[in-house]
Amino acid sequence: MQVFIGYWTPTEKWSALSAAARTAYLSKVSAATRLKLGGEAESVAWGKNEDPRSQNQWKFFCVWKFPRVEMCEQYLAILDSQGWNEYFQTESMYAAPKTPFDVLTQHVTL
Repeated sequence: MQVFIGYWTPTEKWSALSAAARTAYLSKVSAATRLKLGGEAESVAWGKNEDPRSQNQWKFFCVWKFPRVEMCEQYLAILDSQGWNEYFQTESMYAAPKTPFDVLTQHVTL
């Protein structure tokens, strides 16, 4: 299993779209994502960033669970094919989940 975390903020190109155009675009991306990822992908959480230290840089986030690492790249490819990166500045990370001990041990062995 892989946990995927994505975060993004709208660009000026997104701000220039009408509300109707934004709605149509997001419906198209949602449909493409559901169609191409199927039932194996689990949408865990989505939200608007409330942390004042980073909310100017990153407005929104999502968390997914994917059964295989390839699906993380597939999700990013779907977004790219739909023009997501034209409308949003994005960052993401993903990995197989570990225990806190395992991750902190990795800090020691860097």
